[in-house]
Amino acid sequence: MRTLLEILLPDTGELYTTDHGVKWTDLGAISAAEAAVMIAFGNGIAILADMGTNVYRTTDYGATWTDLGAVLNAAASGVYLGNGIALLTDETGHIFRSTDYGLTWTDLGDLGTAFYATLYLGNGIAIAGNTGKHIFRSTDFGVNWTDLGALTVGNIYAGAYLGNGIAILGDSTGRVVLSSNYGATWSDLGVIASGSIADAEYLGNGAALLCDDDGHIYRSDNYGATWTDLGEILSSYGSSFTYFGWGTVICTDGAGHVFRSTDFSISWVDLGVIASSPIHSSCFLGHGIAVIGDDNGHILRSTPAFGFGDFNPYQSELLLQFGCLGAITTNGTSYLAPGNGSTQANEITVRVPRAGILRNLYVQQRVASGAAGRTDIYTVRVNGADKTITCSLDNATAGEDTTHVVPVAQGDAVSVKLVSNDAADASEDVGATLVLV
Repeated sequence: MRTLLEILLPDTGELYTTDHGVKWTDLGAISAAEAAVMIAFGNGIAILADMGTNVYRTTDYGATWTDLGAVLNAAASGVYLGNGIALLTDETGHIFRSTDYGLTWTDLGDLGTAFYATLYLGNGIAIAGNTGKHIFRSTDFGVNWTDLGALTVGNIYAGAYLGNGIAILGDSTGRVVLSSNYGATWSDLGVIASGSIADAEYLGNGAALLCDDDGHIYRSDNYGATWTDLGEILSSYGSSFTYFGWGTVICTDGAGHVFRSTDFSISWVDLGVIASSPIHSSCFLGHGIAVIGDDNGHILRSTPAFGFGDFNPYQSELLLQFGCLGAITTNGTSYLAPGNGSTQANEITVRVPRAGILRNLYVQQRVASGAAGRTDIYTVRVNGADKTITCSLDNATAGEDTTHVVPVAQGDAVSVKLVSNDAADASEDVGATLVLV
């Protein structure tokens, strides 16, 4: 049997630098009011909407900004829907729509109270949650909206789309509601956070984040189904996440700090006071460039120190080899040994020398387990805990799990657990290779 976990990263030929989001340059006061909402359109185009009435636009990755004038009243949220179409909401309950990459805007009218959470779920479907606890849904790229009713306990302040039709919204009571059918219906997951949920972010492969008014960050590894409190990480109330890609994400707070993680939110570093006032908006523009906006209308910009490039492979693959020559230990739990030995009753681990991700479990056995439900279950473990990457073989020699991923930090202990459920299990010759990138 051969077990392979591997990461496939895009190869553009550019160098990956580890400084994304580390250093920030204050571009000065772009707006006279709080920089409340940012939306990136791609190709260096983005807009900033403030808590006054104005919208500002950049076409050079945030280096310079143009004032488009009065568009709305006190920006609340916004989202890009693709093909130049974007939505902006304000505190008066109006939704505004642009079809020309944020250059001009049309007021769709007053749909209720302030919409602080606006999501795009693909296929023309958009979601807007308001401070009246109602969720609105559009199926025509934001032209028309249907009120689904009051579906939360508190005011809706944050949300994220997790892919595959799955979306989450968080409210002022710390509660999260989840939809798995593109926002058509919603289920209440209960109180997740200790304070009002301020923002949400999706990191890919089922990993999602929340931050709250108590400075806590919460993480889900299973598309929002369950959540873990990572602790009081922030120095003040949370305000906004921005994901750069490949494990690097920042979170801003009400004290002007920027916190940064490079291991998919497992650990965080406080970069200190970056802005002179609370930071309420942030945005990734591509090519390693991000911008944040504070309460004084200042825009701060971060660029990679070593060139104009996106995240790319920065180290070669590292192979962690486990195996067992001969018959496996039947009818019980055992562990593969580093190298090629025999299955072990005691867990033997390999420590990873750097942070990264494990994914894509491929399993191949030379001899199948045998008929009548003699299953072999292979599970990846990190620091003594079973992870979601697993594969079960029932009288088969090959299988895979290409859905789940596991982020690991430097020094984490990795092993492969094998569970056989029958003494007559015939499986033998095991080789397991984990690829860390």
